[in-house]
Amino acid sequence: MNFKSQFIWFIKILAIYLILLPSLALSEEQYKDFFNKAQSLDKDKFFEDATSYWEKTLRANPPPNIALYAKLKLSNNYSRLGKLDKSIEISRTLTESNPEHYHVWFHLASFLAASKEYFQAAEAFKKTTTLKPEEGLSHVGLAFSYFGDQKPDLAIKELKKGMTIFKANKNISWYRDCRFAIHQIKGFARFPKSFSDLWLRKNLKRVHDTYLDAVLDLNNLLN
Repeated sequence: MNFKSQFIWFIKILAIYLILLPSLALSEEQYKDFFNKAQSLDKDKFFEDATSYWEKTLRANPPPNIALYAKLKLSNNYSRLGKLDKSIEISRTLTESNPEHYHVWFHLASFLAASKEYFQAAEAFKKTTTLKPEEGLSHVGLAFSYFGDQKPDLAIKELKKGMTIFKANKNISWYRDCRFAIHQIKGFARFPKSFSDLWLRKNLKRVHDTYLDAVLDLNNLLN
């Protein structure tokens, strides 16, 4: 390629870039507008409307950290709207692209447990205990998943691990609740499995709600 041809090629590339530049800038502004709207709707608990704006945020091609934030938010909103299959699909994809991200695995584990996929939930919760062994809530989630998978001995073992962590952290509420859960699990052995189903669902929901309120911190993704 001679100099003249190279120059013409450069001019063409520059022209394309100048043509696309306004649309690229617009796309960035669009994702910010969608993101802010989704945040506002989430805060006011308009989860269905917020879901639409999280989807728009993702379609506007945000930076990777914003995309991860939006997908985690979106998965939670789908769960609130009773669309656990979509929550699981998003979370499973995130574990493939972020295999060492604690929050991604906790989301997947919680949604699998809520769908009564207890074996898979236990495997996912097990991963959270390796990524963040000092978080007692991971052991509690794993314990309840084991119990749902009809492994009460393993459930009790994990609850005791959680108790040790909660005691060290002076979290008296969860320490007491773990001890009480052990007592209840031992008692359920005398009754049909259906007796414990409601109890299990209630406790798994409490684990996830506590995680969202006290453990999950996505602000570092925005920096």
